[in-house]
Amino acid sequence: MKKNLKEYLNYIEHLEYDKRLPIHASLFENKAMLSKFIWDVHSHNAKKFYKLQNKKYNSELENLGFITGKLKKNDTALLKNIYSSCKKKKLDPFDFDFNHVYEPRKNLHDDMVRINNYFYPSDFFFENMPKILNPLKSRIEKENQYYWKVASCRIFEVKPVNKAQGFHKDGQSLAIKKLFFFPEGANKKIGSTIIIDKMGNENLIELEPGSWMLFENSLCEHQAYSSDDCCGRPTIEIDIMPDFYTDTKLQYHGVNGWYPWFPIEESSLEIKGGLDYSEILERNIKRISGLCSINTTDNYRFPCEFSDYYDQNYDVFKKRAEEEKIDVEEEKIDIDVKTEINNFINRNGLIRFLSSLISILPLIILKKIIRKIIWKK
Repeated sequence: MKKNLKEYLNYIEHLEYDKRLPIHASLFENKAMLSKFIWDVHSHNAKKFYKLQNKKYNSELENLGFITGKLKKNDTALLKNIYSSCKKKKLDPFDFDFNHVYEPRKNLHDDMVRINNYFYPSDFFFENMPKILNPLKSRIEKENQYYWKVASCRIFEVKPVNKAQGFHKDGQSLAIKKLFFFPEGANKKIGSTIIIDKMGNENLIELEPGSWMLFENSLCEHQAYSSDDCCGRPTIEIDIMPDFYTDTKLQYHGVNGWYPWFPIEESSLEIKGGLDYSEILERNIKRISGLCSINTTDNYRFPCEFSDYYDQNYDVFKKRAEEEKIDVEEEKIDIDVKTEINNFINRNGLIRFLSSLISILPLIILKKIIRKIIWKK
C-alpha cells in the first residue's frame, strides 16, 4: 500500500500542466496543510531544544528579519570559482525529488524563467562550498535559535529585466530560511534584493563581492531588484531548515525542490519505545491520497500560514481596544440615563414620565447612534 501510494503521488506530481486533473490540486493543498502542521511542531521543538542546550542570545535575524556578512578574501575568491564551475541549464519546473516541497504554478514558473538564469551544481561546488559554509555554522545557529541542516541549494543569476516579480512572501514553513551568497556582490548596478524588514522599512541590499545574507523569506516581503542595464547578479542559495543537531552536508533535490514536506521522514533520530515516524508518514500518505475524507480545491496554492509572530499594534488589537472603549462609554451613558429617569419619576410621577418618554424617545435613540459613529471614527 505505502509503496503504491508513493509511486502514484510521485507520478501525478510530475505530470505536465495539460495532463493534470482537478483532484491533483486538492492533493497538493492537503499535503501542504499537513506539512505545515508537522513543520510547526518540529520547528517549535527544535527551537526549544536549542535554547535548553545554549544560553539565550539576542537574535538580530529575529528582530529585523535579515542579516548580512562578508567573507574573507580567500573565501571570496573560492566562492567566485565555485560559481563559475557551475554550468547553465534550462529551468525544468518538474525537476524535484519526491516528497519535497515544489512550486506547482505555471505562472510562477514563467516568472522564474523570465527573471533568472539557472545553473547545475558542479562536483567542485559540492567539494568546496562546505569550506565556506562550515565557518558560519555557529553564527547561523545563534541567529536562528536552532540547530540546522541544509534543506536544498540552487545556483542562479538575476537577469537584466525591467520588471521583477512583485513584493511577496514565499509561503513556505516559517522556520525555513534562505542563505544567499553573492560572488560579485549585490547593488543597483549588478542587481540586488529589496526586503521589507519587520519594522516595515524597505531595504535595498548593497553588498560587496563575497558577501552573504540570511533572511526570513516567508515572514518578510521581498523582491528581486533588476533593470534593463543590469549585468546580472550571480547567487548561490542555501536553504536552511531546523533540526536537533547541525549538519552542513549539502543537499540538492532538483532546481524546483526546496525542503521535505515532512521533516521527520529523513531524520536519523528515534524515540525509544514511543513515536514511530515511518508510521506517521504512511498515515499521512493515505490521507493525502484521498483514502480519508479530504478538502477539495480547484487551484494549486499554499494554504494560509499559522504564525505565532504577531504584532500587538496590529489592527485587530486596535479594533478590540476601541470596542472596549465604546462599551465602557455606553455603560456610563446607560447609568446616567437610569439615574435621570429615577429622579424624574420621583419628582413628577410615572404617568407624566411615560407621556414625556413617548415624545423624546426618538431623540434618545438618535443620540446613541451619533455617539457610536463618533467613537468608531
